[in-house]
Amino acid sequence: MASVCMLVTNRGIDDPRVCMEAEALARRGYSLTVIGWDREADKSVESSINGVRFLRLMLRSTHGRGITQPIFLTGFWLRALPVIRQLRPDVIHCHDLDTLPLGWRAARLLRADLVFDAHENYPDMMVGHLPSIAVKALRELQRRLVQRCDLVITVGNRLADHYRQMGAGKVIVVGNWKDPADFEFSADQIAGTRRELGLRNDVIAICFVANLGPERRLEPLLAAVAGDKRFACVIGGDGPQADLVREYARRNDNITYLGRVAPARVPLITAACDVVYYGFDETNPNARWSAPNKLYEAIAAGQPVLTGDFGEIGQTVREERCGLIGRLGSLEGMTNVLTHLTEPGILGYLGYGADLARRRYSRSLASELLVDAYDSIVIPRQSSRRNDVRPVSKGE
Repeated sequence: MASVCMLVTNRGIDDPRVCMEAEALARRGYSLTVIGWDREADKSVESSINGVRFLRLMLRSTHGRGITQPIFLTGFWLRALPVIRQLRPDVIHCHDLDTLPLGWRAARLLRADLVFDAHENYPDMMVGHLPSIAVKALRELQRRLVQRCDLVITVGNRLADHYRQMGAGKVIVVGNWKDPADFEFSADQIAGTRRELGLRNDVIAICFVANLGPERRLEPLLAAVAGDKRFACVIGGDGPQADLVREYARRNDNITYLGRVAPARVPLITAACDVVYYGFDETNPNARWSAPNKLYEAIAAGQPVLTGDFGEIGQTVREERCGLIGRLGSLEGMTNVLTHLTEPGILGYLGYGADLARRRYSRSLASELLVDAYDSIVIPRQSSRRNDVRPVSKGE
């Protein structure tokens, strides 16, 4: 079977999407190597998990360097390119735009298939972090390279349509969908976790465990919950708003701040709470594409989602009737939508919608879509290459 080299500018080994896709392809029989960028390591490291080889290349840096980050990114590209040339993969799979120029160059050198996996719209994500001229350059770079890819994978239908309009050929949606089995726990486990989190049985517990970036609309949620003892709030993660959450938790016994949470613990916390929150600044250019992990974690756990009217998440919640959509940017708007959660039977109704949605947003389906798309580009190419080989006669 063909060999695949995945490129990602994080460690790779703890990126849920990277691991899910790599393991799915490995189970299909593809030979998988993930090359990641370890910004904190003292040396490069190699390991193997579930049939996937991970190479973490060491290059000291931090996230959020702004306009100076391309210097360090180029350093990662220069370290990764010789490794790719040594591996000589049949497919180069690039996670996000910051690996695509490297992947395109390597694919040309090695005559490999090129796959672009867009976790989000990268240029939109850079708005506010880079000068507008740099964002414009990223948009043009993305447009040109997308047209040269053999396969484009992305997380939602809105982004898929965006790349088709950009001139991409084959485009598929592989969502960040979860395995419902990972979110199934016994009544004793859930009761024990609620006690550990300090949650009474008569409160509606709302959880959010993710990066606490400034765009998350956390203060209206915290202020609304602090003033209403019918609710409790469990927040986990790190980021710019961590101090804000920590202060609210210090002053209010119905708000709990967990700090950084191990990914393996997230499913149990999700299942033990009653509602999953996902707020986002709707003026952010990336909001229109938003199809976040929180949505699919909630669906996998059969829990309602509380979110705003933006992106793929708003569309999905409305279509699947698996949550409430409200105006999350103000205390008044947040208070109004929380009041709806107290209506008799509403949590059960929305949870039923989430439970039905589990069948359409499952990790097994995502894996199947991925490997089928891979087979559709790799198998014909391999067959063509075999047909191009002919025996050499003695006279030649």
